Amino acid sequence: MDHNGHTFPVGVAEWKLTESPHALRTTLGSCTGIVLYAPEQKMGGIAHILLGDPPPGRIIHRGKYARTALEGLLADFQKQGIAPSSLRARLYGGASLFEVENSSFFNKIGPGNVEAARQALQSAGLRIIHEDTGGNVGRTITLFTDDGRLLLRAGSKEQFIYKVN
Repeated sequence: MDHNGHTFPVGVAEWKLTESPHALRTTLGSCTGIVLYAPEQKMGGIAHILLGDPPPGRIIHRGKYARTALEGLLADFQKQGIAPSSLRARLYGGASLFEVENSSFFNKIGPGNVEAARQALQSAGLRIIHEDTGGNVGRTITLFTDDGRLLLRAGSKEQFIYKVN
């Protein structure tokens, strides 16, 4: 399914916002992607979260962590006059890709990222309308802002998700 705009990549520890007819794409392993979409304004954003919780002290790179990346993405929506109450939230990624025996640290990165993202969304008053998280397969997600559909590729599977309410 083609679209008339550009597809912008969202890198690790970044968040981006774009409007129709453009799209955003990111690839997630143990990282987690928070997807926000404003149906009335046809504007969407993705935060690509590397780690769940920041270490104590000053946060240098806000895009790395669930709460601070979400705060940045929400601030960008608010600069466009879009209130959090009009946003739809979706959550993807958080796979356990590391098969490291006796390493609870590596085995908990993906699930920890998902849980931190869920908590950040809940704290912001955003309800998750769709999620595809966990497992041991990476994902590529593409958000199309013209109608809010999302193309989810996981392993050899590919599906469009049209749920925006």
